[in-house]
Amino acid sequence: MVKLTPAIETELQGFRVSVVDEGKFSKPFSDFDELILYAQARTGAETSKIAISMWFRRYAFFITAQLYMVSKHRLAWEGKLWDIDVLDDPDDIHWQPVFLLKNNRWRNVTEKESSAALHSILSRFGGDVIGPLCKTTKISKLVLWETIWSYVVWMYSELLKQTDKKTRVETDIKCLLEDEVWLNIERRSPFKRFIGAKTVPESMNPYKRMTCCLYYRIEGQEKCTYCPNKNC
Repeated sequence: MVKLTPAIETELQGFRVSVVDEGKFSKPFSDFDELILYAQARTGAETSKIAISMWFRRYAFFITAQLYMVSKHRLAWEGKLWDIDVLDDPDDIHWQPVFLLKNNRWRNVTEKESSAALHSILSRFGGDVIGPLCKTTKISKLVLWETIWSYVVWMYSELLKQTDKKTRVETDIKCLLEDEVWLNIERRSPFKRFIGAKTVPESMNPYKRMTCCLYYRIEGQEKCTYCPNKNC
């Protein structure tokens, strides 16, 4: 087991992921139905479909953090989905929860293991969540994968600026764009569909979604600046 340094723990906090239990407003989830009810109550969304889309605007930070840890530090968290609690202040009107890792067990990832580590994150924390939620709420899988991608592409654009990690990061990006790493998750890489023929830096200048996350359907909000839906 690898013990995280205080500096790395601080990096995780930048993704709203914590390994320190703050002792209040902790929200565990025993099933997806409970998660849907929580998201709908927290957002005031008129449908579960909209609520889960808004949840993924928060949850995508957690997945991005896991990919970041593999790509930058070659460290993989050994926890499971239900080893996560949500630290949520009910007075926070912007609903910016922190994801608490209830165990702080990490392992080293070798270069040969990096592809398997990325696949594990996409499967355990991506596909295993997106599949049942989409079945229940009828939201498109592409919407949720693109919400994750919107943070992932930003994260990698920043990591690419660190010259000592550039080769490693480019290898991981290439892996995420190949269909093989998505085996038993999706038929082909949705990330490849979103980026097209662009590079990561090119896709950020400016960033534009292919799908609409329904943010404009939340009372008092307008569409995102990168929304593709001209009819919002």
